[in-house]
Amino acid sequence: MSSEALKPLVLEILISTMYRKDFSFLEQMFPHKHYSNYNLLIINQTTDKDILVSDLPNLKVINCFEFGVPKSRNLALTYATGDICLMADDDIVYEPHMDKIILEAYQKHPGAAMISFEAVNEFRKPYALYEKVETHTKSSLHHIYTWVISFNRKIYLEHNIVYSPFFGFGSPFQGSEEYVFLRKAYDKDLFMYHCPKTIVMHPEESSGRHMGRDSIVSAKSAVAYRFYGVFAYLWLIKYCFFVWRYKYIKTHEIGSKFKIGLKAIATYKTLQRSGEMD
Repeated sequence: MSSEALKPLVLEILISTMYRKDFSFLEQMFPHKHYSNYNLLIINQTTDKDILVSDLPNLKVINCFEFGVPKSRNLALTYATGDICLMADDDIVYEPHMDKIILEAYQKHPGAAMISFEAVNEFRKPYALYEKVETHTKSSLHHIYTWVISFNRKIYLEHNIVYSPFFGFGSPFQGSEEYVFLRKAYDKDLFMYHCPKTIVMHPEESSGRHMGRDSIVSAKSAVAYRFYGVFAYLWLIKYCFFVWRYKYIKTHEIGSKFKIGLKAIATYKTLQRSGEMD
């Protein structure tokens, strides 16, 4: 057995944040063990007035003066050095032994390109309706949010799996960046697993929960066209009915939401024809 195979895997947590000048926010994220015990890469989207500086060898900081979720995520992918990377935001709270859970999952599945885990809300209820699968499907990926996504950095680099600049806050379609990111790996037939163990708490309130919000309808419609083509129009009808049925929108809003979806599809098609779409 090679020395490389015997070498312990290194976990690195890639944290996106904004306007930070100190590390006090990390104390909230890591209440069970001090953050200096982890390998962290922080992308701080900021101005020259709010600069974050680290003198800890295992805590790297990149101060970025451009904004947007995909810019932050892709910058993290560029500067990451860990064997296994875990995506993160600054409003989560990690569970005890989450690092052990993650590394043991990769020991169980050494060929995995990606392993997702689970989150709970502040009431200790599952954050999403996680499907009971071990190997991911197109459907199961819809329930995976950013902060439960881990991946093998080397495999993702080899296959050029990065975040689309067109999805996520600060982009033409302000949402669905996780699904597009994960589908890039899935569509390249990479091994993607789900581990039904909780690693993090995320507050129930989240922009991704507002299913009837204009930005969410827009992003989901663009994603539907990306993966379903002309069937996206049928999907949009069903989605408008869904958000109305579950009271995310009112009856008088159905027409306006449908138009927002149509506009998003038209925008996506324009970007696609221009050659800009990734």
